[in-house]
Amino acid sequence: MKRVFTGLILGLFALFFVFFTSDTLFQIILTGILGYSLFELLRIKAERSFFVWIIFIMILINISLIFSIANSSGRSFFFTALLISVFTDIFALVFGKLLGKRFIFPSISPNKTLEGTILGLVIPSFLFLFFGYLFIEVEIIGSEVFSEFLVISLFIDSYGYLITFFIILISSLASISGDLLASKSKRLMGVKDFGNLLPGHGGVLDRIDSHVICIPVFFIFYSLI
Repeated sequence: MKRVFTGLILGLFALFFVFFTSDTLFQIILTGILGYSLFELLRIKAERSFFVWIIFIMILINISLIFSIANSSGRSFFFTALLISVFTDIFALVFGKLLGKRFIFPSISPNKTLEGTILGLVIPSFLFLFFGYLFIEVEIIGSEVFSEFLVISLFIDSYGYLITFFIILISSLASISGDLLASKSKRLMGVKDFGNLLPGHGGVLDRIDSHVICIPVFFIFYSLI
């Protein structure tokens, strides 16, 4: 229950933070979030493996992107990347519990199943393209809001539906990779969580671990539009 409540608060905060703050405040808060996640990563007194340094580098890459995503169109990109990562995590978790039988990373992330991982990869792509079709082609009510808050229409216009499907799929794979990378790092350091700031979620880095690879990967495709 604590995890669900904290998750709802974080979701509302993310929505307000992304779309209703000034460019300066947005950059300050995002830098603070990423900076604090670096602090959580480096404060643990344990041997730092290769995986820890990959996370360190990915956080620095995210920090370098802050200025580029501070404007309105960049924030829509940022919000879309966050949703891809969140949906990937949710669908992988839900379908892993409902249908999962084959555990694929028992020594790293004991709850991850093949069935949940595959559906977590595929469903977000179908979901975004389905709503993209409804809002772009059918032009149902809310098309303007869809285009304003998400960049899916830009991807469809530039790459078409099939390529956009694989772009989202690759971004979902990056999200899962970030989660596994963090899990592997914690296992090697002998800790359950990177911190305890967020009740039910652990530390800040525990909450954003799946985003730190997804966002740069998605940004590569976004920058080519």
